[in-house]
Formats: sequence, C-alpha cells, structure tokens
Amino acid sequence: MDLLLGEDVDLAQISDNAFLVCQTGCFIIKFLPFVNNPDKIKKSIFMIENCLFNMYTKNQEEIIDECVATCRRNCRLFLSFCLLTLINWAITPFFIPGYHLPIEIWLPFDYKTSTHLYSWSFVFVVAGVGNGALSSGVIDPLLAGLTSHATTQLKILKNNLQYLYEHAEQETENIDIHPTEKELLKSEIIYKKIKFCIKHHNAILEFVEMYENTYSSVVFVQFTASVVVICISCLRLSMVSKVLISNLRSVEIYIFVVLSEIFLYCYYGTILFEENNTLTNAVYMGSWYKYNIKCRRALIILMERSRRPMIITAGKILDLSLETFTTILRRAYSLLAVLKNY
Repeated sequence: MDLLLGEDVDLAQISDNAFLVCQTGCFIIKFLPFVNNPDKIKKSIFMIENCLFNMYTKNQEEIIDECVATCRRNCRLFLSFCLLTLINWAITPFFIPGYHLPIEIWLPFDYKTSTHLYSWSFVFVVAGVGNGALSSGVIDPLLAGLTSHATTQLKILKNNLQYLYEHAEQETENIDIHPTEKELLKSEIIYKKIKFCIKHHNAILEFVEMYENTYSSVVFVQFTASVVVICISCLRLSMVSKVLISNLRSVEIYIFVVLSEIFLYCYYGTILFEENNTLTNAVYMGSWYKYNIKCRRALIILMERSRRPMIITAGKILDLSLETFTTILRRAYSLLAVLKNY
C-alpha cells in the first residue's frame, strides 16, 4: 500500500510485487487438487494400466515407444529450463553491491544486519520459489503427457480399424478348412475385433473425461495466471534502464518457460482433437467393403460415436487448442498495452 500511495512510485518494484502475488496465488490454487484429492489423482494416472490400453501388436509398439520418448524429452527439457530460470533469478543479487534478495519481501527482521541472517533469508526465498518452480517443472509435462497418452491410444485404435481384415487373414491363414467356412471365421474374428475397438474407444473417452474432471481447474488457473505473468514479464523487459542485464536474461528465459508451459497443453489438446476427427478416415481406408452386414453395422455405431468432438477444456471455458494459445498471447499483449499507457 505504501508503494502504491507513496510519492516516489517505483514501477519496477510494483511489477515485482504483482508478479510475486500472481505466482503465489497460482501455485496455491494450482497444486490444491493434488493435496485435497490424492485418490482422484492416483486414479487418473493408474487408468493408463487399463488392460485395453496395453493390448497392441508388435508393429504398434513403435507408437507407444514414440509417445514415451516424447514425454521423457518434454519433461527433461521443461525441467531443465525451469532450473535454468531459477538459477538465473537466484544469482541476480550477486551483481548488486550490498545485501539484496532476488525479490524484495517483508520480513519480521532486518536481514541486512549480518551475513548470517542474510544467508538464511536468501536460502528461504530461493527455496520457496524453487519449490514451486520444480513442482511445475514436473507436473506440467505429466499432465501434457497424459493427453499425449490418449492421443497415442487413438492412433493404435485407428491402426486396428484400418487393418481389421489383414489381422483376420493372419489369424486364419494357417487354418486348413473349406474357403466358405474360412470366410465365415474371418467375419467372426473381424466382428470380435470391432467390438474390442468399440470398448477401446469407450475407455479412451472415459480416460479423457476423468482427465478433464481432475485437471480442468488446474489448467484454467495456469492459463489465467499466464496472461498476467506474461504481461508483467514483458513490462519488465520494457524497463531496460531500470533492470539489470542479468535480470533481463532471467525474465526472457522465464517468458519462454511460461509460453512452453501453455503451449504443451494447447498442442497436445489440438492433436487429440484432430486424431479423434480422423477416426472415420481410418475405417474408410480399411477393407470395409469385404465385411458382412453385421460388421458394417458395428462400424457405423463406432463412427457415429466418434463424431462427438473429443475436446479437453480448461475450467469448462477454454478449449485446449492452438487457437486458445494465440488468444492468451493477445490478451497478454492487450493488458501490457493498457499498463504501458497508464
């Protein structure tokens, strides 16, 4: 309050305090579901072990391996950038003469009176911010990875639907029976596989619904806070004369981390939507004209069900899509323009 009503208003310090308040509130609300609903979190993660998600051919193992490798890469890169941002932010006071903390906060004592007090205060501030940074560095790639898992399951489902007839031929090629009986057996095998595909698709829908019910509020808080955080960070970059070069570097890296964070959600949400939309294409690319009426009717049921868009939302308000990513950037720029004019 003194900062806002005082005669000498320091815009840089105002932005620092606004940034701290925004991030603190974001971390508290964002991580609250992980504390209040641990059973729900575990259930959403353990749904990956569903037997329907673990029945795939050797050729489809490449799809699984690619998903695992991508998730590990995203986690390592994002966590590394979070650590890099934290380190750059933490060492900023070392370039300023005297005792200074990475960010000015109120303490019930004067930490500048001794090196001992300053050291403990420095560790306290860095550890507090570092806890949130490292938690985000692990949790955000995890949530994006769960969406990637649903996308991978859709790819496996599309592969099964496209090669139903070929898989049935492989299972019956070594059976020595009359050609007519062999065709009937193929039809039965294809029908069973279609029933399995319908169950597989339902399991994916249940997984996506569980994901949205569990993490929708978390993602919405992240998106809302990102607008303010990006705006404040860009405002800091605009005050070149008042900010140290080392601080500018940490702000630039931080903006990149925040953009990467929301981009992960939006990108995998878009890929999930597109994969579900092309499910009917996989059926069309298969040998459906060789199926009997019973199998075709079963496929029509699956195709009609897939017409329902598979969309993950943030707070039941924003879709996880690249369009939402650009919307967040526009809102952040609009807020920045207002603050700059003020």
